[in-house]
Amino acid sequence: MSDAPPKILFIDAASRFGWARGRPGEQPESGSAHFASEGASQGAIAWGAMRFIADQIQTYRPDEVVIEAPLPATLVNGKTSLATQEILMGLPFAIQGMAFGLQMYRVSVARVSKIRTHFIGKNSKGEIAKPAVWRKCLALGWISADDEDLSHDRTDALAGWHYAGAVLCPQLAQPIDDLFVKAEERKRKERAAANSKLQPSFAESF
Repeated sequence: MSDAPPKILFIDAASRFGWARGRPGEQPESGSAHFASEGASQGAIAWGAMRFIADQIQTYRPDEVVIEAPLPATLVNGKTSLATQEILMGLPFAIQGMAFGLQMYRVSVARVSKIRTHFIGKNSKGEIAKPAVWRKCLALGWISADDEDLSHDRTDALAGWHYAGAVLCPQLAQPIDDLFVKAEERKRKERAAANSKLQPSFAESF
């Protein structure tokens, strides 16, 4: 039996979703995409979610799958349409169903309030929390300012991935306190400055 930390896949499930994966303490992979094309039916979105988790289970082979729990309807009534609420509530169900069919039984959900409190120290509203999470992921080096995908969907998934790792393997999860984050940011800037000095310079010939 392997003593390696578990491979964790976190999914911030929505029609446009974010994902992050990796072992606690290691540099995570992450991204965002759409489960289906814009304007697609709920069935198409659900099928896209099931295809995504099936591919992850068959190729990445995660040890743990964690999905961000949808907000209760009482908190989103009047803010999103009924169709959107149905999608948000149904996607975790669809993902868990496909995972079960592929004999992946270690699937759980995580509340966004716990993720935000863990990652940025408070359960702020989305318009405040999402930019704060984004900035922290940038400071940790999990995203780069010149990445093509700089979405909040991606960084929300990264925050959820770290939370899951801290719960499952607290002794291995990377520190994310302000002192550590500032130190990491400073080291990256120093490396970038050193690398720029190593670049050859060429005189203009015309």
